[in-house]
Amino acid sequence: MMTSDTPEDTIRDALDAYFRAFAEGSDVPPAQRFYLEGYMQACVDGGLLNLAQVSQLIVESCGRHLGDEVASIYQCADALVLHSHMKRAPVYPSC
Repeated sequence: MMTSDTPEDTIRDALDAYFRAFAEGSDVPPAQRFYLEGYMQACVDGGLLNLAQVSQLIVESCGRHLGDEVASIYQCADALVLHSHMKRAPVYPSC
């Protein structure tokens, strides 16, 4: 999954795949989200990127695929937490 040249490129590619899946109506397995969150946190903890850089990558990628309104939830984030953006399934009464 993570094969890009720099940590920033790797995160950007993974975020694009994450948010693109939701834009296409697919879901993303929790393990994939947790892995990505962990990778981003490791880059921050290891000094490869700072929190502001990673947060900006999240906002940009989400905005590209789901729109700026949806991306706004990440603009004031003080932690690297991704949200599920799966559309709700239509539910009809069975009676």
